[in-house]
Amino acid sequence: MRKSNIAKIDSKGRILLPVHVRRSLSADDGTEFVIFPEEGYIKILPLLKGKTAEIRFLITDSPGSLADVAKTMSDFGVNIIMSQSRAMPRQKLAQWDIIADITELNGSFDKMKAHVEQKENVRKMEVISS
Repeated sequence: MRKSNIAKIDSKGRILLPVHVRRSLSADDGTEFVIFPEEGYIKILPLLKGKTAEIRFLITDSPGSLADVAKTMSDFGVNIIMSQSRAMPRQKLAQWDIIADITELNGSFDKMKAHVEQKENVRKMEVISS
């Protein structure tokens, strides 16, 4: 199987992924991708059901809160691929959005979620997609 291809961007900015690439990624019609622009190249990550998850946390805005949740996710074998956080000053809370690789998840997703939600600094954990 070929490992690389040359592709062109069409007039609407679309890039066609060859069928063998889509098959190797298990990407079907409607699969979403995260694009990471780097200097001189891009990385493309497919968001695949059962392999990646998009999760939103509402946590206390205090030192170590985000690190505590990240450590718990790591303990369950979740690899954080991308994250973004923002403070919500009036409420003294922070919102943390992550995209995570869950292929190495230790146990069930529900067990991990229950464990995270028991943390004192976590107000809410919402799975947006998995």
